Amino acid sequence: MFLVGLTGGIACGKSTASAIFEERGIQVVDSDAIAREVVQPGEHAYTKLRAEFGDEFFDDENGGVLRREKLGKVVFADSDKRRRLNAITHPEIRKRILLRLLRHFVNGERFVVMDVPLFFEVGYHRFIKKVVVMDCDEQTQLARLMARDGMSEEDAKARIRSQMPMEEKRKLATYLIDNDGSREDTAKQIHEVIDQLEASLLPFVVRGIILAVIAAVVALSVLCLW
Repeated sequence: MFLVGLTGGIACGKSTASAIFEERGIQVVDSDAIAREVVQPGEHAYTKLRAEFGDEFFDDENGGVLRREKLGKVVFADSDKRRRLNAITHPEIRKRILLRLLRHFVNGERFVVMDVPLFFEVGYHRFIKKVVVMDCDEQTQLARLMARDGMSEEDAKARIRSQMPMEEKRKLATYLIDNDGSREDTAKQIHEVIDQLEASLLPFVVRGIILAVIAAVVALSVLCLW
């Protein structure tokens, strides 16, 4: 099994891409969904967030759930608070991602897509070499974000500025998907990427290396017993 990163700017179409991968039977590990899981009441990250940011960011009338939009406005306007948030949530997110990847490996998947908005920002590109970057022009991105999340232009621009500039992400892409057009246009590009990935021998090479390492460890253990 090998890993394929899926990223791009906020509101550039990662969710659309994930859905298309899944339609083709490709397993997708969605870090956004996992991020929502780790801040549910009772979770370790939830407890630390509440202690760090205070009760005002939690809705005690509805089970104490995190007020994500309220906290989001604060952290996306303050880089120090954003770092504190990430320091609490990212370790928990990474643990769950690793557990899901392990399960997919055991199930014999040829490759798995990791849908990670901050893929480059958190350094995943250091060990995942094939990366799909969803791209669209700046005005389209801004309009989609405002419409999707119902936020003001000022808040939307703050969210966009908090991420690595798209110009830099484009340079690091293995596959760059133009999502300015229709879903059909986007789907055509992604299907072409999937066809290339499925034709690759890399999954067999990776699995062979892993099995060889396991065999070597077992053989060494047997020798040590003698």
